Amino acid sequence: MPAVTQDFDGYKIFYYSSQPYEANIYCYKAGNYVGRMVFFKDASSIPPNTNAGGTPSVHYPLTRFNDVIGILRYEKPLYLFLNLDNLMGHVATASVEPTGEEEP
Repeated sequence: MPAVTQDFDGYKIFYYSSQPYEANIYCYKAGNYVGRMVFFKDASSIPPNTNAGGTPSVHYPLTRFNDVIGILRYEKPLYLFLNLDNLMGHVATASVEPTGEEEP
């Protein structure tokens, strides 16, 4: 299974108007862009996830925005993943997390 995995330690949020998508979260590692998450209008069809030169673009409906923001706020380390065979992607914790604890 060929895949792209990019860990990240920072992000920028862009919340748009008058676009086919509602929001983007750009992910960075040591200040360098490594991928993004794109949030599309709930009523629209969501295009397949993509890979551009090793930088995954993982796509979600807007209803998932707050869930993803919660992950970004409370979890670390994180990474983006994209399976290049079936284009399934995700954002995930990069290590086993202890139960009942939040990072400072």
